[in-house]
Amino acid sequence: MDNTEYIESYFTNKFPAEQAMEFEKRIESDPSFAEEVAFYLSALTVSKELAQEEKKEHFRKLYHEKSKEEQIPVRKISAPTQIRKLVYYISTAAVIAGIIYGTYMFNNTVPPGQLASQYEKEYLQQLGVTMSSKADSIQAGISLYNNGKYEDALTHFETIIQSDTTNSDALKYAGCSALQLKQYDLALTFFKKLDSQNLYSNPGALLEALTLMLRNHPDDIVTVKQLLQKIVSNNLEGKETAEDWLKKL
Repeated sequence: MDNTEYIESYFTNKFPAEQAMEFEKRIESDPSFAEEVAFYLSALTVSKELAQEEKKEHFRKLYHEKSKEEQIPVRKISAPTQIRKLVYYISTAAVIAGIIYGTYMFNNTVPPGQLASQYEKEYLQQLGVTMSSKADSIQAGISLYNNGKYEDALTHFETIIQSDTTNSDALKYAGCSALQLKQYDLALTFFKKLDSQNLYSNPGALLEALTLMLRNHPDDIVTVKQLLQKIVSNNLEGKETAEDWLKKL
């Protein structure tokens, strides 16, 4: 991936939280990269009416032309000039960091993957004791999950589902196990089946939205917002989280 696509991936929310943080740190520590990001933003502003592929090509051409124009013979730089350049680079990095921060703060948006990763770490790293009537069997799968044996846990919960396709706990935990294995399509299968059940408290829709945010396909965000609106409108489990995500997406 060249820097153009790398930079674009950040601004189109394709990075998970950890990679987004690495991107922002690189802006602060790498003056050359900061200048590339600055030029990308200016090019993006000019070409915002163009289709996405046209934006990429337009930016590449502009960037390569600018690079050629700015090539100068190597020469010895005096100390005062070096200091001025250092100040310039630091200022550039600070300005870009401010633009990024200001963009997100003004629009009150957060990358979907970042929201989903935070939720996953907070609520899905460890599963609690279930109140299921088949608690012993479910609890055995939870124990596997909590010990990081996600493949074994998934197999265990799938076995339960084969004998009881309506077992809501098994559907939920099978989906969570698939989620930890980054098998997003499989996780969606379980969470959709869970969501279709008529339960007093059903986290299926929220877990569907979470999975789509982590999968982060181009059209997933549309479905995510529809699911979150459904949760809020029908006062389903996870309403407060859904309202919070809708404000930030």
